[in-house]
Amino acid sequence: MNTLLASVIVLLGATLWNGESEPQRNTTIIVRDDRIAAIGRDLAIPRGARVIDVEGAIVTAGLIDPASQLGLIELTTGEPTAIEGTLGLGGDEPIRAALKASDTFDPTALAIEVARQQGITSSAILPFGSVVAGQAAWISLRDDAQPRRSSIALVVDLRAHGGKPGSRSRAFLRLREALEDARLYGAPGNSGAYIRRNLRELAPSAQALDALSRALEAEIKTLVVVDRASDISTALQIVRDHKLDAVLLGAREGWRVAREIAASGVPVILDPLANLPEGFDTLESRADNALLLHRAGVRVAFTTGGPPDHAGRLRLIAGNAVAEGFPRQAALAAITRLPAEIFGVKDEGRLRVGARADLVVWNGDPFEPLSWAQRMLIAGREIDLRTRQDMLTERYKERSGSSDTAR
Repeated sequence: MNTLLASVIVLLGATLWNGESEPQRNTTIIVRDDRIAAIGRDLAIPRGARVIDVEGAIVTAGLIDPASQLGLIELTTGEPTAIEGTLGLGGDEPIRAALKASDTFDPTALAIEVARQQGITSSAILPFGSVVAGQAAWISLRDDAQPRRSSIALVVDLRAHGGKPGSRSRAFLRLREALEDARLYGAPGNSGAYIRRNLRELAPSAQALDALSRALEAEIKTLVVVDRASDISTALQIVRDHKLDAVLLGAREGWRVAREIAASGVPVILDPLANLPEGFDTLESRADNALLLHRAGVRVAFTTGGPPDHAGRLRLIAGNAVAEGFPRQAALAAITRLPAEIFGVKDEGRLRVGARADLVVWNGDPFEPLSWAQRMLIAGREIDLRTRQDMLTERYKERSGSSDTAR
């Protein structure tokens, strides 16, 4: 799809929702190139600017899904597809730290159009399926963009793999072994000795050890996928032992150890709709998990849970969290500012001067199902929000009208 580029765009009469303070009505936003240049009332409009009247419309920062597979898998299927195989889904190799999700990212994937139509402008994309599944990337959903950052986190999956007995305990064992191997490998002079085969045999490859070493040095986050309360406690102990800069993903039973998570300072990414047990790891899932974690002082961000066809649910699951008592401003922050903060992307997710101009104009409350995105800017460019499905509908309506006229 084409994008419309203007060096200066002015939004007039906006009602700002920023997830940090009360709504600001009758506000002017000036966008210059890819940044927000000014926000306020009665601002002077720059000469030559493109002025868009959005009086009464709600404007938010672009929504961010911090744990998706947009652009990695086109459709969710029962059997692994070829691209799923490249992401480590369903394989037997437990340590795939060198694998990068960004290598197979497709910016033309159809699910990206649908996600944009629902207000999503950025996402962290994750590989899954192995104990150390690989490296997550940060992508912009602008239609001509490549990943902004190809390596933001090492994804560690400590859930039961395939339901095999003992698979959780083996996952913890493999992770501890891999981290100890990486610590030995990273000691002065040892990487060269390893390559020359003068060091004891290490299980991961040299490339995987390099990636694990970056996590040990806190150069990238360690994203730990874990649900069971006891496993969360064990994962937090590993985080403390190795001084990892960690994030928890899933945490379906997080409410049971909310104080421990809060004391650790580790943020949590979760799906607030994941409220039913799906196995022995999630027996004590509950609808107010996100709320209880938030009340305990945990920084909570929301995700749709991974499959690309779920991306459009992001704002709706936030709305459901609000219905469960989650504060409205915190819910908006959980799908804008907090995901960016968690992954160290400092210029996204906020409506403030100097931030990247990722903005969404809504015709109503974005948490309501009957509202929709009317306009979107990503890095200062207005994005055409029509999807392939919309254009096919228009094409066949035109053909149908032509046939009726002929008759």
